[in-house]
Amino acid sequence: MDYVSLIAAPIVIFLLPPLLDGIGRKIKARIQYRRGPPIMQTFYDLEKLLKLPSVLPTDSPIFRLAPYIALAFAITGGLMLPFGSEPVLAFGKSLIVFFYVMAMVSVVMILATFSVQNAFSHIGGHREVMLILSIEPVLAVVFGVLAFKLGTLNVAKMPFSASLSLSVVLAYILLAYAVYVEGGFVPFDIAEAETEIIGGPLTEYSGRLLGIFKYSLLIKRIVLLWLLSSLVTIPALDFLGITSSIVLFIAQLVMAFLLYSLAVVLEAANARLRIDQAVSLNKKVFLLSLVVLLIALVGW
Repeated sequence: MDYVSLIAAPIVIFLLPPLLDGIGRKIKARIQYRRGPPIMQTFYDLEKLLKLPSVLPTDSPIFRLAPYIALAFAITGGLMLPFGSEPVLAFGKSLIVFFYVMAMVSVVMILATFSVQNAFSHIGGHREVMLILSIEPVLAVVFGVLAFKLGTLNVAKMPFSASLSLSVVLAYILLAYAVYVEGGFVPFDIAEAETEIIGGPLTEYSGRLLGIFKYSLLIKRIVLLWLLSSLVTIPALDFLGITSSIVLFIAQLVMAFLLYSLAVVLEAANARLRIDQAVSLNKKVFLLSLVVLLIALVGW
C-alpha cells in the first residue's frame, strides 16, 4: 500500500469536509456582501455539538444507532477511493459496492426519521425518499456507462482507465449533477430545509447525535466530490506521464476545492426548489442519462 494514501485518506475523510464547508460558507457570504463566519466555524460547531448530551425523544435503538451507522458507511465509501495512486482498502472496491455504501447513508437517515413521532421529521423523510428515488437511477446509469467505457468495475482503478469519448464526457457532466444533488446543495436541500420544516430528518436530533449525523453528511458530500475530482484529474495527469502519488493527491485536492467552490457559487445564485420541481428535473436528467447510455452502446 502506498504511504501517501495512508496519510492522505484521514486528511480528506475527517478534516477536509468541515474545512471545505467553512470555506464555502465564507465564499457564499462574500458573494452576498456579508462578512461571514470564520473558516474554522464548522469545526467549532461540530466540537460544541459533540460535547453536548443528546435528548432522546424515543426509545428506538434505530434513533440512537443511526448516526454512527451513517458515519461508518460514509467513511467506508471514502476508503474505497484512490488518494494519490492507491486506495486504503485492499478489498471491496467494486463500483456496485461503493454505490450501495453511499446510498446507505441516506437510507439510514430515512429509517431514523420514521423512528420518531414528529410531523416535520416525517415530511423531511418523505422528501429524502423522493429525492433518492429520483437521483439514484441517474447515478446507476452513469456508473454503468463509466464501467462499460472504462472496462472495469473497480472504483479505485476507474480514474486510471479513463479514455476521452463523447459518452464519457457526458457521463462526467451527469455525475457532477448527481453529486450536487446527493450533496444536498441548494436548491436540492429540500429534505432539511431549516427555514421551512426546521431541519426535516434531523429535527429531533440534538447534541452529540446531531453532530455525528451532520459530520456523516459532510463526509458523504466530500467522498462523492472526491470521486468526481479523481475522475477528472488523474486521467489528465496520467496522459502527461505524471504518476507520482504526491502530485496526484495534490491535483485531486486542488480539483476538489475548485469543484466545491463552484458548487457554493451555484448555491448562492439559486433558491430552494419545491420537491415536485426537483423530482421533475431529476426525471428529465434520468432520460438524458439513458440517451448517454445509448451513445456509449453505439461506441461513441
